[in-house]
Amino acid sequence: MTVAAACQTTVELASQDGGQPVCLAAVDASGALIYLYRMDGAPERLIAIALGKAYTAARMGVPTAMFRQRLLKEQLSLADFLDDKFTSLPGGLPLFEGERLIGAVGVSGRTLEDDVVLCQRFAERIRTRE
Repeated sequence: MTVAAACQTTVELASQDGGQPVCLAAVDASGALIYLYRMDGAPERLIAIALGKAYTAARMGVPTAMFRQRLLKEQLSLADFLDDKFTSLPGGLPLFEGERLIGAVGVSGRTLEDDVVLCQRFAERIRTRE
């Protein structure tokens, strides 16, 4: 499934569940934007948040929730990484083909837990490539 098609099916799910509108972002392995979608009614500020989640997951190669745990465990701050695009908000997931990082996705607009669930659905749709 293409990133655009995966995004569209994820947006359809999100629009049917009655939750708040979201923004979805997909980036390549370097963190460069590939695809961005903001649902009608989603605040513009969500663009930067969704993109930051995807970017961080790509650059670090781990889910942003895991990155957040590392920061807490090692008593680090985002500033320690010298990259002002990083975020520790959950809702970003890296995408792998085997062992190779191919990109990442990020979702923002709901509770952090709901962002993670939608992000997992978005990532799964990209992985299936049906």
